[in-house]
Amino acid sequence: MKHFVLLLFIIIQNPLTAQIVLQTSTLPRVGDTLRTAIDNLPGNISLLPSGADQRWDFTTLQSPFTRQTVIKSPGEGRFQNQFPTANMLIELAEGAETYYRFVNGQPSTVQLLGGFGKDPVGLGVEVITKLNPPLVERRAPLRYRDNNLVKSALTIPFSADDLPRAILDQLPITPDSLRIRIALDRQELVDAWGKLIIPGGIYDVLRQKRTEIRDVRVDARLGFLPWQDITGLIPNSNMIGKDTSVSYHFFSNEAKEPIAVVTMNNAGNRAQRVEYKASNGTTDVQNVKALKPSMYAFPNPAIVNVRFEFSNLNPGNYKVSIYNILGGEVWKNYYYINGQRIEKVDISHLRKGTYLYSLQDERGRTIVTKRLVVVRP
Repeated sequence: MKHFVLLLFIIIQNPLTAQIVLQTSTLPRVGDTLRTAIDNLPGNISLLPSGADQRWDFTTLQSPFTRQTVIKSPGEGRFQNQFPTANMLIELAEGAETYYRFVNGQPSTVQLLGGFGKDPVGLGVEVITKLNPPLVERRAPLRYRDNNLVKSALTIPFSADDLPRAILDQLPITPDSLRIRIALDRQELVDAWGKLIIPGGIYDVLRQKRTEIRDVRVDARLGFLPWQDITGLIPNSNMIGKDTSVSYHFFSNEAKEPIAVVTMNNAGNRAQRVEYKASNGTTDVQNVKALKPSMYAFPNPAIVNVRFEFSNLNPGNYKVSIYNILGGEVWKNYYYINGQRIEKVDISHLRKGTYLYSLQDERGRTIVTKRLVVVRP
C-alpha cells in the first residue's frame, strides 16, 4: 500500500508526457479563426536544448491585445486572379493580402503562394509577390526528428517611378525599372517535444527549429542595357543582402495556431519576439485586417515599469508623453519608429493615480491618447 501511495504521488508531481504526432486536422482551413498575442520584448524565456520530454515555461509573456485572424475564401480578395490555385486567403492591415493553398496528401501542406502589400525589403513600394515554388509553411503529419529542406524564390519587378523619391534621389544612377530577387533556403528540424506553458494553458507540443537563409538582391535596368545588380547602392536598408534567421515553432494537436513562435535575435542566443496562442478569455480582441497606427501601454494598471508598444506606424520621429489629470506633462521621450517597436519605461517616480499617455508625430499631430493607471503595492 505504501508503495502504491508513493507511486501515485510521483505521478501527480511529474505527470507523464506523451510524444505526439501532429495530425492533419491541425492545419488551418477556410472558416477558422486564429487568435494570437505578441510579446516583442520577451524576458526570461528559456528554450532549453533539443531532446525528448522537455518542459518550457513561457508564463511571463505579455501582450496588450489579442490579434484575430480569419481564414477566408480567396474569392473575397482583390487579387484572386493572380493566384488561381489558391484556396485560402488572409487579409492583413493596410489592405495587404496573402494567398495560400491547402494540399491534402502525405504529407498534407499549407503553401504560401504570395500576395499583395508593401515590398519585402522596405523600399516602400506596393507590389504583388509570387513565390516559385510555393513556400511550405505548415505540414502534417509531423513527428519528432522529422527533417525537411524548404526552398523558394521570388522576383518582383516594378517601375522606378514607384520608388519613393527620398530613396531614388540617393541612387547614383537613374534607372527605368527595378526588380527585387529573393532566394529562400530553410532547414526545418523537429528537435524536441514536451509540455509548453503559456499564459492561459499547458500544451503537449512538438518543437520545430527553422533556420532560414535569405539572400536579397536588387537589380536596375537602364534603357536597353541588361539588368545590373545594384544591391550595394541601396541606402539605409538592413533587409538587403544575405542573412540567417532562427525561429522555434511549437505545434500541438489542441490548436490550429502554433502554440508559440519564438524568433531569435541575430546572434541566435536570445528570444527577440514571441507570438503565442491567446486564451479564449481575453476580451481586448482586434482583427488583424483592422489594425491601425496606434500605441498601447501594458501592463495597465502598472506598478514600476510600463511597456509602450507601437503598431503600424509610418517611418518617422515620434514623441511619447505622460500627463497627470491636470494636463501637466510628467514624462516624455522621443523615438524613431518604423512599423512595430516596443519600449520599456521606468515609471517608479510617478505617484499612484490616473494619467494620460499620448503619441504625437513629428508635425505635432496627436495620433492617440489613452489612459494609464499607476498603482503602488
